[in-house]
Amino acid sequence: MPKIDWTPGQGKRGRPLRRVLGMGQQQGLLVMYGLAAIAVVLALAAACGAFDGSGPQPSAQTAGESTNPDDPAGAPSIPKDSTKSTQILLGSVQHYADLLASGQKIVGTTHYPDMAAYAQAFADASSPAARFSKFRTSPNPESDTTYLNAERQAAAAYGGDHGSRLDAWLRDMAKVKSDLGDWVATAAQYQQGAANQAVLDAAASTVNQDLATARDAANSLSH
Repeated sequence: MPKIDWTPGQGKRGRPLRRVLGMGQQQGLLVMYGLAAIAVVLALAAACGAFDGSGPQPSAQTAGESTNPDDPAGAPSIPKDSTKSTQILLGSVQHYADLLASGQKIVGTTHYPDMAAYAQAFADASSPAARFSKFRTSPNPESDTTYLNAERQAAAAYGGDHGSRLDAWLRDMAKVKSDLGDWVATAAQYQQGAANQAVLDAAASTVNQDLATARDAANSLSH
């Protein structure tokens, strides 16, 4: 490598570098000092581990990541809200209890002796026969499956492992819905004279027992 000649003059190896670069002596010295300073900075950075990955690393946890070590997917943890879930389930149970109570209020103790008397009463829109027939159409308790949507809402609010308790509640409510439908059919038979009061009362008792079981299942979420 040719020797750098920063002094004025021609020299044996051609023009001095200062002339080639068009710089004066002071400018050349400033360039050399600048290069030396950069070399020092790079050396310090290397000593601190800036280039070998040993320096400070960013945190692996970002906003929204789960802090639960048992959550391998790193999905955001959702706090459990058992109180809200229980309220949703109990509200559904009460809805079916209200359906039973509404039907019982319509039927009352009106018991027509035979189908002919029932048909004659049915012609009067204000009669228990006509009103109960309308009740079977709307709100139509025999086809009511709103408990399924209640279970989905309760599961979303709970946000955690419910230990199959919601599944148990679903089974209980399926029985409520089925037995309520049986009571409605029995009540119609009662009005038409094909079933007596004892049979109607037994059907209602079965629904009430189902409702009590479903309430217990709903309350178990909060325990």
